[in-house]
Amino acid sequence: MTVDQDAANGLGKRLHSTGADIEGVLSVVLPKNLRTGDLEGIARASFHYATHYLNSKGESMRWPAGREWLEGGVDELADAIEYLSLSERQLARGTEVLETIVRHTAGRLAEQAGEAALDRIASTLQQKSGEQTERMAAAIFVSAFVFHTAIERQGDIPSVPLEGSIDKGQLLSRWNATCDINYLPIFTVACDLLKELPIIAVPPVMNRIAQSISELVQLGVTTYHDLAGRMFQTLITDRKFLATSCTLPESAYLLAELAVERLDVDWSDRLAIEKLRIADFACGTGALLSAAQRAIYHRYRRGGGDDKDLHRHLMEQVLTGLDVMPAATHLTCSMPSSSHPSLSYGECQIHTVPYGIDGGETHIGALDLLDSDRSFSLFATNQTMGGTKSARRRQHSVTIKDKSCDLVIMNPPLPRPTNHEARYADIPVPSFAGFQTAPEAQHAMQSKLKRAGSLFSDGHAGLASNFMDLADRKLREGGVLAVVIPFVFLRGKSWKRAREALEDRYSDIHVTSIATTGSKARALSADTKMAECLVVATRRSEAGSRAVFSNLAARPSTLLEAAVGAKGANHKTVRGSILRFRDTVTVQEWILEAQ
Repeated sequence: MTVDQDAANGLGKRLHSTGADIEGVLSVVLPKNLRTGDLEGIARASFHYATHYLNSKGESMRWPAGREWLEGGVDELADAIEYLSLSERQLARGTEVLETIVRHTAGRLAEQAGEAALDRIASTLQQKSGEQTERMAAAIFVSAFVFHTAIERQGDIPSVPLEGSIDKGQLLSRWNATCDINYLPIFTVACDLLKELPIIAVPPVMNRIAQSISELVQLGVTTYHDLAGRMFQTLITDRKFLATSCTLPESAYLLAELAVERLDVDWSDRLAIEKLRIADFACGTGALLSAAQRAIYHRYRRGGGDDKDLHRHLMEQVLTGLDVMPAATHLTCSMPSSSHPSLSYGECQIHTVPYGIDGGETHIGALDLLDSDRSFSLFATNQTMGGTKSARRRQHSVTIKDKSCDLVIMNPPLPRPTNHEARYADIPVPSFAGFQTAPEAQHAMQSKLKRAGSLFSDGHAGLASNFMDLADRKLREGGVLAVVIPFVFLRGKSWKRAREALEDRYSDIHVTSIATTGSKARALSADTKMAECLVVATRRSEAGSRAVFSNLAARPSTLLEAAVGAKGANHKTVRGSILRFRDTVTVQEWILEAQ
């Protein structure tokens, strides 16, 4: 009987000690020197391995498919075990329960809140009224309950009201008290939405969540590493359910692994890791920051550390996320927090930044930072652990100094045709037509963007090129740029200036795309229907060599294998078969070599 057969036969059996089902098995072929008992070379050994697991339907699967094997060292084996530790069936069941709770809560919200309250909620979320916005509001309420349940064991956190009829004033009081200690972006947005509900509507809406939250808790959503984040990310990625454009989890993991691998850090040195500064200036649902966090954590674990020891400082100081959407900052905070939801932190660098005309000032979101080290947050996220209250709704400055970031990782917003853009065809950057921005505000925003100047944009490539300017300004020499951008970047006329700036200022430029036909099949984001690519580059010093666009290469890589995970991924864009250049899709890597 082969090692493969042994592994497959173990699936579905139960452990004698706990009665738990065996849902994942790793089969490993030892190199010859280790078979003879020579263990001295184990750290340098190369193993052939495959993973066997039960998918969401309980079917036995092998990755890679067929009789092929992956190849890697001890670290790759450890990564494979880590990926296997999350049950696909548990994840599918949890996501199904989560979706049901959100759907039912959204239904009660629509039924009980009234049109005026729903309009105010839509305005708070900067979305149009309708079913998708009601579901987003419901998802925010549910995630607030989930995280409240996870942290209520901390001494200063008030308990979750899960029994009896939930009172609006009581719930607001408890969530406000939690805001003063922890998770401000999560609970502030939830409080803002809760305030808009009529008192009579709160019990039927919130009782539905409270009655159902115990099932998520039993599935391990508040204790199981990364389960809550994966569940919410799965829900978010389903465009049929929540109208939120985001980076696919597979794409996020791949980009984060490629980028974090470049950081010159001793991953066993906690202090060195805590000095890192990682930013996403268009953080969306938090997929990229969460993936970067995950890449750092598993490297620290491989170095012998416990990532719990990193979590507080990483959330307080290392990760920075900015977005113009309140729902985005809520979700962004939720994603990395879910890695250790029971661990408290006192500060968070996740901010909702102004967009449009606010208080007589013109704001263009995170792009305000193009002409200053400071932007503004619509609510503060910096506070002390001692329960010190902060003026959360008072605008305050957010300082991100030039040349301060080690990694900027982003999926910048792309221009999309809208009725606004057709009506105001003279607006050079169509993205400023969003949020029903008035024509005069659009002109003011465009004027501010022009005054900031640009190395990467000629005004025709859309805001993505302006966000590359922002990344370039904030990256230190030797820092890493990692972005998801349209594939037209490689050849399009409107992107010529961006290519030239990248060649002039960066080295080791690496562009990864999907080698197939059709724009939709080459998308790396949910529902963009646009061919995209991943660009990773290192900010060179003034004396560094200049890069040029050259050599097209497609090659397998253990780094890429680690990025997606031992079990592969559910989306066809980046899955295990891509990494071995088999089956239906292939990754092509454009290596831009320095001269």
